[in-house]
Amino acid sequence: MINEENSSNLNTSDLPSMPALLAFERAAARSSFVGAARDLGRTPSAISHAVKDLEDRLGISLFERVGRSVKLTKAGAIYLDAVQTSLSELQAATRRLVRSQEAQVIRVSALPFFTSAILLPNLGRFEADYPQYDLRLETSNGYADILNGEADIALRFGEEHSEDLVCKPLIAVGGQPIASPSYLKNSLPVRQLQDFNRHTLIHVRPNEKAWQNWFTAHGGDELNSKHNLIFDSILGALDAVKNGLGIALGMYPLISAYRGYGVDFVPVSKPAAGFTMNYNFICQKTAFRDRKIQHTLKWLECSLSQITNENR
Repeated sequence: MINEENSSNLNTSDLPSMPALLAFERAAARSSFVGAARDLGRTPSAISHAVKDLEDRLGISLFERVGRSVKLTKAGAIYLDAVQTSLSELQAATRRLVRSQEAQVIRVSALPFFTSAILLPNLGRFEADYPQYDLRLETSNGYADILNGEADIALRFGEEHSEDLVCKPLIAVGGQPIASPSYLKNSLPVRQLQDFNRHTLIHVRPNEKAWQNWFTAHGGDELNSKHNLIFDSILGALDAVKNGLGIALGMYPLISAYRGYGVDFVPVSKPAAGFTMNYNFICQKTAFRDRKIQHTLKWLECSLSQITNENR
């Protein structure tokens, strides 16, 4: 019989190694060292030696060798039941632990500009208010497939037309012409709408019609600027502005939170009151009420309300 010891008297030298227990369990399940070796990615010889070492440690024969097969002894069958129960409990505990850790992870996908202007400056406050979460920011100009698990939350322009998604507006933004002080000092003045046609206008490729839409919203007809620069991203366009290369459309009021606003670049004119679009909070409908989602939403709304209040 296998003697049962009080667990409080056990130390690590009393316990067989995990590789030995797995070799024993698989050999018993397969009635074969070869089968156990295949399951565990080891050689049959390694399985045989592991079981032999376990038997020597316990001072008990666990298997009867029958040709190429093995058969559990009575003591081996009793020990197998305990080993399988323990391994099953350990596996379940491991899965629970992994799930509990994953439940604390929040993956947020946002556009690079929004990340730079809003998320990063306010990240310290999130970590202070919600230290239990692991907030992971993923910046991308591409589509974030929330339904297929690419992220828990997406922060994007435009509506998501899906019954399985929540699309909650966070803030309405519009275009505000911005330029560096040096550019404005050395260029023709902008006193009326048509004066923009005499300047270099900086565009962002994914939204090349933004300038024309802004111009129209202000009551203009056709924008005919003779000098244009086109960049693949908003951040690239802002770098061009800082270097005094022309006038770009900043996303107001978000632009007021971006580093360098008021110093490296300044407003050229006011944003068009009727020319706005929503920046949205998007997540799976089934997850919207989760505490971690609601806490993230609260943090974002608070961060954006500060900007809105400052620009009133």
